[in-house]
Amino acid sequence: MDKIVNKIKTLNVLLVILVSVLLLSFHTYLIYFINSSFLSGFLSETQVGIVYMLGALASISTFLLIPKYLRQRGNFRLILMLTGVELSILLGIAFLPWSLAVAAFFVIHQGIGPILFYCLDIFLEQNTEQKYVGSVRGMYLTVYNLAPIITPVMVGLILSESTEYWKIYSISALFLIPFLLIILLNFKNFKDPEYPKIDITRTIKHFLNSENVYDVFIDDFLLNVFYCWMVIYMPLYLIKDIGFNWEEVGLILGIALLPFILFQFLVGKIEDRRHDEKMVLIFGFLIMAFSVLIMSFITDKNFIFWATILFVSRIGASIVEVSTEIYFFKHVKATNSGYISLFRMARSIPFLIVPAVATVAIFTMGTEYSWIILALIMLLGVRYARKLT
Repeated sequence: MDKIVNKIKTLNVLLVILVSVLLLSFHTYLIYFINSSFLSGFLSETQVGIVYMLGALASISTFLLIPKYLRQRGNFRLILMLTGVELSILLGIAFLPWSLAVAAFFVIHQGIGPILFYCLDIFLEQNTEQKYVGSVRGMYLTVYNLAPIITPVMVGLILSESTEYWKIYSISALFLIPFLLIILLNFKNFKDPEYPKIDITRTIKHFLNSENVYDVFIDDFLLNVFYCWMVIYMPLYLIKDIGFNWEEVGLILGIALLPFILFQFLVGKIEDRRHDEKMVLIFGFLIMAFSVLIMSFITDKNFIFWATILFVSRIGASIVEVSTEIYFFKHVKATNSGYISLFRMARSIPFLIVPAVATVAIFTMGTEYSWIILALIMLLGVRYARKLT
């Protein structure tokens, strides 16, 4: 009887986490694809890149400080505090007229966003049995990726030909209110795992020496290079160079992101049975590299082409995303907060590097052919995936 009761409690917690990640994902992705366009309204492309780089530094710095805070205050207090700050920041971005203040708030937003998902990782990891890691992570990512599919269409309908970005930032902030209430009502009695005291130098050394964990980290880093390059430069490219408007771009991105809900849960179920993340990763990176390469040679304003080729690229990305998550979390526990911090940094570090690399590529090759560089970077993922055991 106790086992049944515990099972029901675990399922209830998982349901709460899934609702939480859906709300947080809507908050994140409503503004994810418009940030660069919004900032380009009062900053140059180079300055936009610098703001993203500063945001990445803020995120990395926060990740380094988080394990100590977790030991002192716990995951519940941390997520409540950061959600309150994030809500204030988004309202500031929406309504403050000063470009310097908005840029500063954006940097803080970049630092906080990934930490909120990190906190949910800890809640989820504490409530997941090892034998169900693939299924649970696949379901988690499927729910998480509902928002990226719906929000571009929402943004396109709200903005269309206008530039009233404050509406989008306000709606994004509103999603944090039910998220905050759910966390407050359901996790106030959360029992934190014992977070070990972390020597960051030693943790990085152990991380680098843990060959499989390091290799899957590199693959996840390369995946996030792809995301970073796409989120900063693809909307600008489709609007400024190809000639689409926001309504068309929103629909294209909505179609392109469908693979994240079509394939990830299925891939998770398969990998629970077959444990073959290595070959799946190789396949995913090859799809990404091939599709990105094609983008350099087609410059027509063709809705069907761009929706199709971006859809194919996200088939590869969705496969790589769920496979790296499953492989990593089969090798670490919630108590490995240092490892999880480093792994989640893979989402932030590209925003420190990609703007510089992309700026050089665009300056020397033009935006059209800069996609070749991204395709070559994706092929590096095959090399590291092959090393996994």
